[in-house]
Amino acid sequence: MGLTLLDIDAVYTWVNHLDPRWREEYAAACRLPVDAGSSHETANTLARFRNRDELVYSVRSLRKHAPWIRNIFVLTNCDLPLEIAMEPRLRKISHESVFPDRAVLPSFNSRAIESNLHRIPELSEHFLYLNDDVFLCKNVEPTDFFSSDGTPYIFPSRHDMPYEKVEPLSPFEHGALNACRLIIEETGFRPQKRLHHAPFPLVRSVLEEIESKYREILDKTREHKFRHEDDLPLATSMHAYYSVAHSRGLLRDIRCRYIDIGDPLCIFLIHPFSPLRRGHYTTCCINEVTDIKIFSGLRDKIVQRFLRKMFS
Repeated sequence: MGLTLLDIDAVYTWVNHLDPRWREEYAAACRLPVDAGSSHETANTLARFRNRDELVYSVRSLRKHAPWIRNIFVLTNCDLPLEIAMEPRLRKISHESVFPDRAVLPSFNSRAIESNLHRIPELSEHFLYLNDDVFLCKNVEPTDFFSSDGTPYIFPSRHDMPYEKVEPLSPFEHGALNACRLIIEETGFRPQKRLHHAPFPLVRSVLEEIESKYREILDKTREHKFRHEDDLPLATSMHAYYSVAHSRGLLRDIRCRYIDIGDPLCIFLIHPFSPLRRGHYTTCCINEVTDIKIFSGLRDKIVQRFLRKMFS
């Protein structure tokens, strides 16, 4: 049966580093002993949690370019921005309502939080998962993310999987490789490329199926307060590669631009005459992985001005 305009929801995970309750819980978690698996500098940098109102503009981009989205769920333990709190069909979902073991909360590990998307009440079978720093840049249709029979599209980037990398791996790379090892062991399929920072088309029943097979690993992921090298990224790498390996996902290209705010080229990538601003890309991700130490305030203003111009 083909998809209809009412079949697809969107899910965000979001955090606000200025939320008073969140700051209190974060400070308490930072005082706990650090597990060796969470010792990488990007596992617990404040840059991972910094809020520049990206969620507001990402939701606007979704409303503008994908009006067929049914419901928007925001999985967070922070108060929603006032600009979107009253959005029609937008619902806040607390961590407590989806984590199977509430004793592991609070969690500051996106991999742990993402492992519970399929537990959101009333979530559609087919949905898009977005980080708050991912934006739609032009009009899209459901068939840009799913085939007519509901098969999800998988968007590989041009970057190779770091199978042979010898220098220290980031938590992101560890997670992708953890997923790949399980897929190779189960099916023999060896993923070759890392994935784009783009919306992830997901199928709820596939997430449930993966959890039933790898419950112990996912439970350990949920226990990690911060990103950990043993984490299994269920909603991203694992779902994508598992779907392809089992002939239930199709590799597709998508015009996606990743922008690192800490990169000196960032300003040139978002200026008014850049390809991004001229509609060259379908989606973009504006992100940072480490704290910006030089002209951080200026970069914040430039990024916020870009978001206002692009998505207001």
